[in-house]
Amino acid sequence: MNNPITSWDNEYARLARAASQLRTTSPNSPSFHSTQQRQGQASSIQTGLNRLASQLNALESNLSLSPAEVGRRRTILEGLQGQMSSEGGAAASGGGGGVVGVGRGESSTAAALRQQDDMIDELAVGVGRLKNQTHLIHQEATSQVRLLDEMDNNVDLANQGLEEETRRAMRLKEEKSVWRLHLIIVGLSVLLFLLILMGLS
Repeated sequence: MNNPITSWDNEYARLARAASQLRTTSPNSPSFHSTQQRQGQASSIQTGLNRLASQLNALESNLSLSPAEVGRRRTILEGLQGQMSSEGGAAASGGGGGVVGVGRGESSTAAALRQQDDMIDELAVGVGRLKNQTHLIHQEATSQVRLLDEMDNNVDLANQGLEEETRRAMRLKEEKSVWRLHLIIVGLSVLLFLLILMGLS
């Protein structure tokens, strides 16, 4: 069932998770990276987002998505691109001390709000993917119902043919019985006629 729309949704969800992990990693965490590594990760995510933008334009041009779906995806994509642009600018301007400053300057409330935004974006992607799967299931169910209707029609035709053959056999049986009765009557009539001639002689 994997199609371009599902692939787009899956890739966006992956990039959103990577961006969320990059923003929420604190300087004291064992998984904290150097400024150069963070810049490389941010650049990789930005490249992936640009690729998703190109794919979204292609889906819009070949009418694979409705305008509303295209607009919704473009909105969440641009939002994530804006977040990554801010992240890349902060990491590039601060140097080694700047990374520490990012960890200190970022309030817990802002981080929680961004995390909620990411969760909402991922939920929207999941809903879109579920919608596509539901549409495919509906198409499959419709085709199965159509096949069942055709089978019912074939069974009805077969029953009609069987009933017609049964009636034809009954007619042949009745006609054969009538011919046998006629032969018996003729034979008895001949026998009666011979007995009358023998009695008169």
